[in-house]
Amino acid sequence: MPKRNNALPEDLRLRLAKGLLALVWLIILAVCLLHREDLTLERILTYTPAKPLLAAAVLLAFFAVKSLSVFLYSGILYIAAGILFPLPAAIAVNVLGTAVMVTLPYFLGRALGSRAVQYILRRWPKTSALRDLRRGNDFFFVLIIRLLGIFSSDAVSAYMGAVGVAYRVYLPACLLGFLPTCVLFPIMGQSITDVRSPQFLIAAGIELAAALLSGIVFHFYRKQNRKDTNL
Repeated sequence: MPKRNNALPEDLRLRLAKGLLALVWLIILAVCLLHREDLTLERILTYTPAKPLLAAAVLLAFFAVKSLSVFLYSGILYIAAGILFPLPAAIAVNVLGTAVMVTLPYFLGRALGSRAVQYILRRWPKTSALRDLRRGNDFFFVLIIRLLGIFSSDAVSAYMGAVGVAYRVYLPACLLGFLPTCVLFPIMGQSITDVRSPQFLIAAGIELAAALLSGIVFHFYRKQNRKDTNL
């Protein structure tokens, strides 16, 4: 008798995988929603152990949770690193945390494909602008979006994965775009008890200046895109 082929069809397996990923995302979002009052700087510092390696691991875990939750503000984690670690270690933890935070939703979006794009456009209508801004150089496209920071970080990550931006381009651009935050927020965290100190004010001023500069660059970038589209 011929052997039965019990393997599931490729398209069915893909649908099951996408469904499982979507279910995991929904569970994480539900847990974060139920416990959103615990996702504050004070609670994070309370949960973080005193041993440096364990503290770094816990903070990286929080970055992973942030990557799939809109209820946790990533700035809290960058500041917490500055409170918990010396500045060089805080920057290193923040860079690693950023890599985790932008990677998980990227691959989730990549797995879900067009379904993720449709959901993101419905949930965050502003992200429709990303479709029109992606012209030519993907590295610069990702970099300017990350520097600007006006779109939901998690939605942007999932969108970039869903539309097929190469990960080898996406990750370095993200890390470079988040670098000012990785450096300046822990500096502010180390002087957070005195927000009028020169250390805090200078770091906050540089962060504001970087945001304004990226806004100006973004304006001319959009203007150039419109000009190229009309040609």
